[in-house]
Amino acid sequence: MSIDATAMPCRCCFHECRGFAGTMMRKTMSDHIRKILVLRRHNHVGDMLCSLPLYAALKTQWPESRISLLATPTRYPIPLEQLNPFLDEVMYYHKGSVTTVLREQWKLRGRGFDMAIVPSTVALSQTSHITAFLSGARRRVGISSLDGIENPGRRWLNVTREVQWVTEQAHQMERNREIAELAGCTQADVSLSALQLRPGDAAVSKAERWLEKLPRDVPLVGVHPGAGKPQNIWPTDRFIDVLRALHRDTGCAVVITSGALDAQETAGLSAACEQLRIPHRILAQAEIPLLSAVLQALDLYLCNDTGTMHLAAFSGCPTVSLFGPTFAWEWAPVGARHRAVVSHDGDIISIPIEEVQLACREILGAG
Repeated sequence: MSIDATAMPCRCCFHECRGFAGTMMRKTMSDHIRKILVLRRHNHVGDMLCSLPLYAALKTQWPESRISLLATPTRYPIPLEQLNPFLDEVMYYHKGSVTTVLREQWKLRGRGFDMAIVPSTVALSQTSHITAFLSGARRRVGISSLDGIENPGRRWLNVTREVQWVTEQAHQMERNREIAELAGCTQADVSLSALQLRPGDAAVSKAERWLEKLPRDVPLVGVHPGAGKPQNIWPTDRFIDVLRALHRDTGCAVVITSGALDAQETAGLSAACEQLRIPHRILAQAEIPLLSAVLQALDLYLCNDTGTMHLAAFSGCPTVSLFGPTFAWEWAPVGARHRAVVSHDGDIISIPIEEVQLACREILGAG
């Protein structure tokens, strides 16, 4: 780790300042952090939820601070504030002429940010690093290198650390925890229960009414057959085979969740449930609070590696998730209530039906 002499020191350098001096340095740092800017280019549902340890630690360390996120617009609307209760504001990068970009940068500089953080847990972005520098924040936090490869944007930072995230197979949540620690958070180990989403009484009541049309004396199994990336989608006919076996063994009812890009897979799965006489309902493009409340009521959620996988896990629902080209060690839900089934060759089609059935039975206790 390197720290510029003009930067406010982070926790990692306090070993040189003991006793009263060290205590006063910590207090000075805490007293002066009021406005925090986080610059993340990747903010889909999974990215945002896995970054919650960072935001939670920042709010714990500086409870009176205001946290602003500068994000890239997504392909479809994502209510980031509903996913992240620790955010005070979400701003977006605006593409345009040089004049437009400079005007936006000047406005950002006038906000008086004390600290800018570029997590870089998913990918490196030169734009984010330069923007952090131009924001005028006196403390600019990020990584200097990733597994021995230098970060070209490190020149714009003054509080940095080398990381070995790929070599160590560090989960995204652990990466964000490390960034929080680098930023000066002394309580970066936030419990999973503290991060669980709470949809609210109104959403829970609405979910209960929505679920009334399904039998409640049998297990409720949720299924998400689609994904934002085609290479992450397990074939629909294999989901059908798994549901056929689970319904035969447990009499389960099914909730099919569907996003903006999942119409084809959803239609195929619903038609099969009709033919097999499996009680089911489709929850399509639901608002985050309602979707979270429905997921909380499920006994199992079977899904590809996609955003609702993370939403289910952070809503307290046990999951069986399927991984092809993506890494389960980096993205899979954490905890004993979750199972990740991983392709042996990086192709999700290679995942055997039998392995998925076994994982589902382990969760449901039907084996």
